Amino acid sequence: MNLGNLKLNANGFFVGKIATVSVAMTICLRPWEARKENSPRFEILGLTPARTWVRVGFLFEQSMKDTGEAFLQGSIDDPSMSKPLYIACFREDDGSYNVAWSRPRRARNDLAPIGDAADGPADEGDGLGESTAPAGDLGLPPVEPSSRRGRRAEQAQEQQQEEAASA
Repeated sequence: MNLGNLKLNANGFFVGKIATVSVAMTICLRPWEARKENSPRFEILGLTPARTWVRVGFLFEQSMKDTGEAFLQGSIDDPSMSKPLYIACFREDDGSYNVAWSRPRRARNDLAPIGDAADGPADEGDGLGESTAPAGDLGLPPVEPSSRRGRRAEQAQEQQQEEAASA
């Protein structure tokens, strides 16, 4: 899901707005002086209502496994947020960055082993209980990625989740 776009300003920083239903902020990417090979590439700054910049995260350079294309990956977090916003930034032909998000998946080892205790029998039907909601197709068309960037964001998220699962 595309959250926004960051463009290079006159001072050499990437600045733009990102928005979700619960988060709307102006962010800036400031180059981070690499101290080690795996250091962040950018510091993410958020603009406060008092018009000051505060650090809200970092972006690390990654590359796609299949194409080798470089992208930026990291998270935005702040005490005012209930949980971090995991993002990936993809470079556009005009030099700007598209900011994308997708929900992190739970690592396989986070699930309870098969047969471990639950409060009821193993087979409780479809898990909907006494719901009156339709159980089948809702008649909605399938959702297709709107652009090549959507697939890249999905690939980046899958790579991030695979790396997190193997860590």
